[in-house]
Amino acid sequence: MSQNKLKTILFDLDGTLVDTAPEMYMALNILLDEEKIDKKPFKVIRPQISNGVKGIFSIALNGMPDTDNRMFKRYLDIYESLLGTSAHLFDGMIEVLRLIEEKNYAWGIVTNKSKRFAIPLIKKLDLLDRTNCLVCGDTTDYLKPSPEPILHALSIINSDDNHVAYYVGDSKKDIDAAKSADILSIACMYGYISKHENTKLWNADSYVGSPMEIIDVIG
Repeated sequence: MSQNKLKTILFDLDGTLVDTAPEMYMALNILLDEEKIDKKPFKVIRPQISNGVKGIFSIALNGMPDTDNRMFKRYLDIYESLLGTSAHLFDGMIEVLRLIEEKNYAWGIVTNKSKRFAIPLIKKLDLLDRTNCLVCGDTTDYLKPSPEPILHALSIINSDDNHVAYYVGDSKKDIDAAKSADILSIACMYGYISKHENTKLWNADSYVGSPMEIIDVIG
């Protein structure tokens, strides 16, 4: 990797770089049909996507216990079978990545999603060979909001004190992780955010309403 890249931009995956909600919702509905549980509207489930399967289940299962994680494991198998069928980069993100690469900036992905799902998904989106690093939920010992995954990504990219680094995410834990890693934070208002969430309390360094606004921030 080049030592001459002066800026590093790290992205969260779900709700920031890639719109994974449709296929995660599809997997949920297959599971709910199997379990004969009433479905919830997409708009109710979408804000929970960034909180992972447990966040989705907190809304979808109506308090029903998941004994021995049986439904959790079944959901993961269903979701794995659907990976990449409807997930896509958010509108404008292709242009954002192209501009980042044209500027010779480094970019990477830091996600709490495990390698089992993140790697196949990134491959299907033809991004694995483009990104400078992919740090998954089981790459390090800790998940965001710990700074460890971001710090690990920066070490892979060889980002140092001469680099300006940003982390782009759509949840408070993303912003907290960036702050703990002592890099700049960009909050994505187009992501999976509940309408009841007061995002100003996140105290992000910047807020963007669309992917293309990321370019305005990083320069």
